[in-house]
Amino acid sequence: MIRLFIAALICVTIFSIYYDLSKGTIPISNEQQATQVMTSPSLTEEPETEADHDATYIEVEIKAGDTVLTVAERIANKPIPVSITQLVEDFQVLNEGMEPEKIQVGKTYKFPLY
Repeated sequence: MIRLFIAALICVTIFSIYYDLSKGTIPISNEQQATQVMTSPSLTEEPETEADHDATYIEVEIKAGDTVLTVAERIANKPIPVSITQLVEDFQVLNEGMEPEKIQVGKTYKFPLY
């Protein structure tokens, strides 16, 4: 009986690993919820980053499981070319000081284009 249980446990583990590697467990939408690309409003401070010099962003509606980093990578279709610290700073500038940890599902935020 114990051997049968161990064999079933091994099968479930192998299937879980296969499923995770082939299909993934985090839902990813094929369609980005981007509304439009716009020019950002003029800033009162001097631009400090390349994203500020470009002054372009895209508005994205947040879905369950999204983080600022995953959305930025999805927009770029690759790893972002700046540090995470720089991404956080650019996100806060575009969203009036909003902390990335406090984004909410269903709301729309501005993300810098890199």
